[in-house]
Amino acid sequence: MWPKMTLRDRTLIVDLGASRRVLSSAPFRGGLSYSRYLVNRTVPKDFCPPDLGGVVRADLEGLGLPPGVCVAHLTAVDVAAHAYAAAEEGGVRVQVWLTAGLGNLAAPGLSPLALSRPGTINVLAVLHADLAEAAMVEAVQIVSEVKARCLRGRTTREGYPATGTSTDTVSVALLEGPKQDYCGAVTPAGRALGRAVDGALSAALLDAIPATAEGL
Repeated sequence: MWPKMTLRDRTLIVDLGASRRVLSSAPFRGGLSYSRYLVNRTVPKDFCPPDLGGVVRADLEGLGLPPGVCVAHLTAVDVAAHAYAAAEEGGVRVQVWLTAGLGNLAAPGLSPLALSRPGTINVLAVLHADLAEAAMVEAVQIVSEVKARCLRGRTTREGYPATGTSTDTVSVALLEGPKQDYCGAVTPAGRALGRAVDGALSAALLDAIPATAEGL
């Protein structure tokens, strides 16, 4: 079974076909869940409602999506400009959809405290594999490591080496596939994920709005 991606009303929707295990840092239903839809939605640059969950829930309902089975990411980037890549290693196939905005480039532990704005790198990764929970955490780690590598040479407004943005999010969803106890860099799942994230992010960065742009 393959996920289906659609674009509708400033929203990228990945339909997993049924509720699947998802580990996510998204602001709406992040954490470990069983979810059917991975959503990446374009919002205004000044988006900061007092009830973010309520606003996102209403938006999802307006799209005909049941909020209780959606994991939703938010970005100021036009999701129609997303990048996609896929890779396969040892029978494990990985698909990645992502958007990249560079206005909030950050260096953890070095960048000063600041208000969060929706200029971000959002990664939606689907692994056709049965991962242990610890391996799902490894998958998030792989995404972070590849992201840092792809951003090599870019700096924050303060001049620090950037490894991501201050509001990056990632979702790792599992579809049917071979059982994998690990997802490290040299495992089939980890290598396929690394290749897919590298391919999608490298493509997205070619068109990404630079960090000097206001509000992204």
